[in-house]
Amino acid sequence: MPLLDVRDLTIGFTSADHRVPVVSNLNFSIEESEIFGLVGESGCGKSITALSILGILPQNAYAQGTIIFKDTNLIELDPESMRKIRGNEISMIFQEPMTSLNPVLTVGYQIAEVLMTHRGMKKKAAMDRAVDLLGAVQMPSPEIRLKEYPHQLSGGMRQRVMIAMAVACSPSLVIADEPTTALDVTIQAQILELLHSLRQERNVSILLITHDLGIIAENTSRVAIMYAGRFMEMAVTEAIFSNTKHPYTKGLLESLPIEKGVPLNPIPGFVPRADELPSGCRFSDRCSYVIDRCRVMEPEFIEVSSGHFSRCIRTEEIAWKS
Repeated sequence: MPLLDVRDLTIGFTSADHRVPVVSNLNFSIEESEIFGLVGESGCGKSITALSILGILPQNAYAQGTIIFKDTNLIELDPESMRKIRGNEISMIFQEPMTSLNPVLTVGYQIAEVLMTHRGMKKKAAMDRAVDLLGAVQMPSPEIRLKEYPHQLSGGMRQRVMIAMAVACSPSLVIADEPTTALDVTIQAQILELLHSLRQERNVSILLITHDLGIIAENTSRVAIMYAGRFMEMAVTEAIFSNTKHPYTKGLLESLPIEKGVPLNPIPGFVPRADELPSGCRFSDRCSYVIDRCRVMEPEFIEVSSGHFSRCIRTEEIAWKS
């Protein structure tokens, strides 16, 4: 049994007179001690998928389907039961630590609060443990940083605080939502190395959300490519790069810089709004391989080879390999 098993997950927003789905029929699983990647442009539904797992969707949002975590369907849990899991067995490293941390509380107290809430520790013991956690995430001078506020720390330090909070209760699953955004390359490497060491030392599974295919290539075992609320391709990471099956994935790969002096080849256009999707395939209005049949009916997400899924009617007609 996988640690996390998501089936037919649909997420949307309600208005006065109708519902607008923004994520449709997602199916994926994460094994124990696995780093699973979720890739796509901004606005594809990656973060809202993560929020649905934690049960912290906005008030006007809804989630349908099943999210099985250790034999428990998280969608069916009442708020109190979900609070016992959130931050304890499943935790999240948010995209921007400066807006995720409380500006009027010391970082030490914010880490200790997790331990006091979920482990029932006294404040003194929790603060001592917070020092140990900051040391574990390679925070320089943790005893000093413990007493500082978020604005007194650099971006890399704030991200280390978020990671310390996320692993404080030794969760089974950590959701890392673009954990290296706005960090310089050196700090990015340190943060990713830190996540790897936590997985190895604590047997933690990680859902790594990013738009950086370089990070995916070096850090994940499997990856799902997401576009406009749908999975377009899913496979082991090596197959995504060496045997691409979907034109959207191919477009993302071709957008990467190849060598100095060679211009980039970006995908034309933008991700459509959830209420303005094109007919047929959701990628049809930006796809360079589109044919009339693509605009008639949305393709199924099918297994084109062992463990390799794609949502394209032309997968077998065109060699996507670059």
